[in-house]
Amino acid sequence: MKRALLVRSAAGIAVYVILSSVVHYGLLPIQEPDPSDLPRNGTVVRNEGIRSQFIYRRTSIETGGQLFEWDNLVEPGGGPINIPHIHPLMVETFKVMEGEIRFVIDGKEIVVGAGSEIAAQPGSAHAFQNVSSQPARMISRLQPAKDGPWEDLARRGLLIDSQFVQFERKGGLGRTSTLQGLVFLSRYKQGYLPGPPLWLQDTAAFLIAPTARLFGVRAYYPPVAKEKGRP
Repeated sequence: MKRALLVRSAAGIAVYVILSSVVHYGLLPIQEPDPSDLPRNGTVVRNEGIRSQFIYRRTSIETGGQLFEWDNLVEPGGGPINIPHIHPLMVETFKVMEGEIRFVIDGKEIVVGAGSEIAAQPGSAHAFQNVSSQPARMISRLQPAKDGPWEDLARRGLLIDSQFVQFERKGGLGRTSTLQGLVFLSRYKQGYLPGPPLWLQDTAAFLIAPTARLFGVRAYYPPVAKEKGRP
């Protein structure tokens, strides 16, 4: 009896997953951004949750997906120190211009002062924090570590500079729910949590996104009226 019930429950879940995935990914695909909504030089992203601000210098759409570079202004104590993450396909380089930043890369801590830089290689878990008493500034850069259809991804708004904009529209880094983070992951494949295998995170995101959509949690949010005049 119990086994039969488990089999029926599993079959019901499988049918739901298949049907909801067909509707979500096939019949009602995720909205693609208008070209005017792709971030460019001068785009500003505020992250109150991690007390920082990004000012874009060169973006994916401007470089064919080969480079994303931005000024990262970090208030004292700010930074995503509690949000370690990995980029499986991209190298991230940080050049500190002002202040001191404590980096944790694969569990190793290092304090980097003005004029020095450090890189997080693909697959390295990393996070950082401004440990000085003054605002810090660094130039951050993300570049692909291997060949790929980067220009196409940039044009479709699927690279991380577009993802940061989406995070801001839902409250900013450090203020986004776990559910929203998973739904973003179903669209963007550039940033993952350390620990769980990437395939498991991708699978969870793929399965959760259709149901989350029923509750208004989406992978892409178009700009609101007040944003349209922003650089």
